[in-house]
Amino acid sequence: MPLPIPYDRDTREISVVTDEGLKSMARLPQNLKDARQAMFNDQIVDADDLKALADRGDTLAALHFVDVLKARGIENNPSDTAYYAAIAVGGGRVWALPEMVQAMHMLDPKTEPKARVNKYISVLYPHAWAGNTLALEAVMSFNGEGRLFGPLSSATKAKIDEQLETQTAGRFDLQRAVDILRKPTLTEAELGTARTLLERAQNSDHLAVATTAANLLEQLAANHYGNAAQNN
Repeated sequence: MPLPIPYDRDTREISVVTDEGLKSMARLPQNLKDARQAMFNDQIVDADDLKALADRGDTLAALHFVDVLKARGIENNPSDTAYYAAIAVGGGRVWALPEMVQAMHMLDPKTEPKARVNKYISVLYPHAWAGNTLALEAVMSFNGEGRLFGPLSSATKAKIDEQLETQTAGRFDLQRAVDILRKPTLTEAELGTARTLLERAQNSDHLAVATTAANLLEQLAANHYGNAAQNN
């Protein structure tokens, strides 16, 4: 249940180059040299040529190929969309990050090739640690038992907590609390965790985050004490 509190546009556009990609055409076959030059000249390039160039590390070709895949329907090609978007984002073309994350949510952790998962990790983590909030949310979403990135390591959790503290104005504390409170039944430990998260979010400089957290704390207190009264 995503909260209706938008990301800061600036934090969504923080970009990190994790792979400089194709720097020379010297080893390309002539047809791909021609295709790359046509791409640089803003001419139409065949989708197969864009894919072949992207496979060789051309991040601009990857970006254009993602546009092709979007036109075909991301749901029809989620793995390719996520992978080629990752190539583009890794080259500093952060405009493809929303498509990358959208496609990743459609992937099956059991069948997605390990090499591709490693690519997603190598791109998302540096962006998240640099303060890109969309990448940080993705890192949080895809880490965990049965999820795309697998169980959350202590090192990754520490980095996430660091970013939550410094970059997100309480937004993710609030989201994590809401995710816990969505459960049909809660343990005392889960209630305590949700309460702690909401108390932190309540101190946010972001008015919408602080107000929402304060309202949820009031509801949590009322419901909890009401349930305790019923049980007694």
